[in-house]
Amino acid sequence: MATQELDEAQEAYFGGITEVDCQEQARIEAVHALGLLERPVSKGIEQVVILAAQLCQVPNATINIVDEEWLHAIATVGGPGGRFPRDDIPCDLVVRSGQELVAPDTATVPILAGSPVIDGTLGRIGFYASVPMRTLTGHVVGTLCAWDERPQKFTEDQLNMLRVLADHAIGIFQMGDALERARHATEQLARQSRNAREIVETSFDPYYSCDREGRITFWNTAAENTFGWSRAEVVGSVAVDRLVPGRNRPTVEDELSELEQGTVIHRCGPLLCKDGTEKIVELQMWASRHESGRHVFARDVTAAQTVDHARRAAEELLGAAFRHASDGIVVIAVTGEDNGRIVRANPAAGTLTGRGSVGPVGPVGPTGLIGLTIEDVLAGPARPPGSVREGEEGPRPDHPDDVADRRALLEDLDLLVAEPAGTFPGDTIEHLARMPVGPGHLYIQLVVTLTRDEEGTPEHALVQMRDVTAAQAHEQWLKRQTRTDPLTGLANRLALRERLNSEIARLRDQEAGLGVLMVDLDNFHVVNDELGFTGGDDLIARTATVLAAAVPQQAFTARLGGDQFVVLTRAVAAEAVHDLAERVAQALGTVGTGFTPAPTTPVTVSVGVTFTRNPASDPEELLKDADTARYQDKRRRRSGSPAGDPVDPVSPAALHAVPSPRGSESRPVPAPTPAPRHTPVRPGDTAHPARSRKN
Repeated sequence: MATQELDEAQEAYFGGITEVDCQEQARIEAVHALGLLERPVSKGIEQVVILAAQLCQVPNATINIVDEEWLHAIATVGGPGGRFPRDDIPCDLVVRSGQELVAPDTATVPILAGSPVIDGTLGRIGFYASVPMRTLTGHVVGTLCAWDERPQKFTEDQLNMLRVLADHAIGIFQMGDALERARHATEQLARQSRNAREIVETSFDPYYSCDREGRITFWNTAAENTFGWSRAEVVGSVAVDRLVPGRNRPTVEDELSELEQGTVIHRCGPLLCKDGTEKIVELQMWASRHESGRHVFARDVTAAQTVDHARRAAEELLGAAFRHASDGIVVIAVTGEDNGRIVRANPAAGTLTGRGSVGPVGPVGPTGLIGLTIEDVLAGPARPPGSVREGEEGPRPDHPDDVADRRALLEDLDLLVAEPAGTFPGDTIEHLARMPVGPGHLYIQLVVTLTRDEEGTPEHALVQMRDVTAAQAHEQWLKRQTRTDPLTGLANRLALRERLNSEIARLRDQEAGLGVLMVDLDNFHVVNDELGFTGGDDLIARTATVLAAAVPQQAFTARLGGDQFVVLTRAVAAEAVHDLAERVAQALGTVGTGFTPAPTTPVTVSVGVTFTRNPASDPEELLKDADTARYQDKRRRRSGSPAGDPVDPVSPAALHAVPSPRGSESRPVPAPTPAPRHTPVRPGDTAHPARSRKN
């Protein structure tokens, strides 16, 4: 009976511990308000942990603070510090219930037996005692706990002392918070006082203050520089007698006599300088609300006029830079009746866009640009009569890519105007546009900067234009070099990999198929052995020329390496791919003839074919299947066997990943970048037969 009563009492005790309160959000706010996780641990907190371990006669004691997900051991003796998931630590029960937890032998407590720090997963605790740390507002923000690996007894006196230490710890925290707030407030007041004095002292405008009798008590550096008197010379003297000319003193004294606390007077008049000259200044005088006396700011109008002259000179300099800049510059209105149209342009913009000769250069720039939109300018200049075939005068037809590019620029410009200042760094966007000119086009780098008025309202868009055609051509040439086989001018292995990946991804959104042809020259080594590497290179070049002419224009042809070539072609069925393979084999049937002397062994061609509709096909497997088919074709022809059965169009190629079902949301796939077909390695280099259709 005694054992049953003990079990019932234990179940009631630990069952109460598991009751979760509804103060979680308030507890977290209290943790952050006290800065318990940001402030370094004080000596007092470390001593509390040491005392807790000594009083409980255990080697381990910890102060834990909780946040939304973690339990942070901010001070510890014996045990590890750091943070742990709340659900793994028994202290989370104390925090949530707000009750003490004492377990002389944790093995007898079912609610604790599954904890990873009890069962040996992360540790093995035999004795555990934990009391909540509660703030003055009643929120439990953490625990003070002591534990040992072995079970042991725990007296009521030890529990009482653990409670006292927990209250002492939270008192240290709250006292530190109060001291931190007081220190912060004191520092803020001192900082504000220093800032106010520094602002007055470093002000560009002269400033001085007077007591109730009108004697000067403060004289800043700007006043010294403006009027010539040092601070020692004027402090203590009557301001009216020192600064105001005799003819104006009665008026000024009457105005000062009417100046009440909290009121401000604005006036403009002369003040005396040390050298006897007078300066016309604007005065702002006010009486302090908190102490008797007056404060005066004086602004030298002469200095303002100097600034105005400097501003006009700067505008003239900017105007000269605008007119003579090497980059094209146009100003586009973003408000009013001219919204979206060019209101000013420099001569370089007219020259760059080909519209400088349309009309004279007026005060705002070439008249051929004024009133146009940026879209009109990028559409290119009109082609003069006689420069092209009859009936083709006027603007060139728009290329779809150029239209989409200009539309994207206009959308970015609208967004730049609509968004608040600072949304785009420097209120600036950059754009690379292509403008048709004559039979070709120019690449123009645009830098659009939005100008705003004093209230931040957009006024104009300043567009800088630079011709980067040469740089773009060089960049494209370099890019082409990395993706082009230097001997044949066809795409190389890198370009093949990119195109194959994009063609496979295209199958996800279209009911089409992809055919892969692997082309190989038989007995190629004989040409190399008998005619040398020069003859071998010539044979490879001839093969590339004939192969490129035999496949459709939209097909992709690449040299895989050596005497191996790959053709990628879009097809609706496998039969079409086999038909293309037959045409390729026939076209290349005589590619090995014409050598003098002729090779002892004729050069033939083997073609392997594979076909897929699977958008999850592995590129490597497709090439491998085509190569296997090529070997089968080679063996068949050597043995004189008839052609094999066509590839089953229903059978998919080897899978690389699980394909998404047809009709699902399509994933955008970037348009493939076609490799150049027979593009010269260098501009003007067309001597090789594989690099020019003329040969």
